[in-house]
Amino acid sequence: MALSFYDIDKDYVKYLQKEEMNERDFTKVPNIEYPGNLPKFTCGVVLDVHEYKYYVPVSSYKMQKPDNILINIESERYNKVKGALRFNYMFPVPDECIKERIIADDPNKILLNLEWKFCNENEIRIRNKAKQTYSKVINKVNPSIVNNSCDFKLLERLCAEYQKQC
Repeated sequence: MALSFYDIDKDYVKYLQKEEMNERDFTKVPNIEYPGNLPKFTCGVVLDVHEYKYYVPVSSYKMQKPDNILINIESERYNKVKGALRFNYMFPVPDECIKERIIADDPNKILLNLEWKFCNENEIRIRNKAKQTYSKVINKVNPSIVNNSCDFKLLERLCAEYQKQC
């Protein structure tokens, strides 16, 4: 099944950030706005991970880390790392809080299409990395990975509570 890019509801993200902050005194749920409520260019892929749909953010971050996959693009226009899928910052998301991004309508459609193509060419690797990262965090394999990741179990509980409110 081909991967798609999705936009995420900003109120849902703010809800998760606030609640994770209350529980952990910090949050790893990524910002989708700059200070002053200015929107950031954000999108992500959605994968099935442990009974939930997880939103995996695509970031402009370009350094290799254990729990990300760099998006390498080779074309006449691009020939370098253009971003990363950040699995330690993935979070569960209800269907009503995501909307498939129509690449053809996007002002960044050339780059987005190349990133989308990369993701689909690496779909199995992407799905496996999501499951591996989830397992490492849940099983507390490495304290630094746990501290640099979303609290998946907490966010799953919050996702379920959010769905009940809708």
